[in-house]
Amino acid sequence: MIVVRAFFVSSAVLLALLALSVPTIRPGSDTFVIAMLSFVMLGITLLGSAVCIYVGWDPFEELFG
Repeated sequence: MIVVRAFFVSSAVLLALLALSVPTIRPGSDTFVIAMLSFVMLGITLLGSAVCIYVGWDPFEELFG
């Protein structure tokens, strides 16, 4: 379960840092597109790990058991 929590915390920290950088990015630029793609990928990771924590499922239990 610790791996899933690490995914959750690291995703939250990276999303917070990305949110801090958004005001400095010009909409429509290449950097803006990459930032939005990063936001989507980190958001999916955050939501997926939150669901795993809520349900109590540890997909890495067999590996790190």
